[in-house]
Amino acid sequence: MDKDEHIVISTSAELLRVAAGELVYAEADGNYTTLVLSDGERRVVTLQLGQLERLIASQMPQSAPGFVRIGKSLIVRIDSVRYIHPARGVLELANPTGQKHELQASREALRLLKEMIERSMK
Repeated sequence: MDKDEHIVISTSAELLRVAAGELVYAEADGNYTTLVLSDGERRVVTLQLGQLERLIASQMPQSAPGFVRIGKSLIVRIDSVRYIHPARGVLELANPTGQKHELQASREALRLLKEMIERSMK
């Protein structure tokens, strides 16, 4: 992950600049997305998850492969994944400071994430 890369989210009212290494995950809620940063800060932005996904790909091309969309509502930094239990629909992330985030996702999305991580280890 390129620490010099940033994503810039600009609206008519505000601008938010986040370094690639600071973004742990993003969670969608309709037209809003909550960005959870490595220091535990949470920022709500007026952006759909698909729009954020495209911004990550275009503004952080070196870091983009380090992020993965999980189902309809989550984008996570792959290296923050600590635990996956597809049958229970549980995903646990840990940020660099050790703070844990337990999230819910579909069984199918978590099964695919688990398989992707397992393939990358071979």
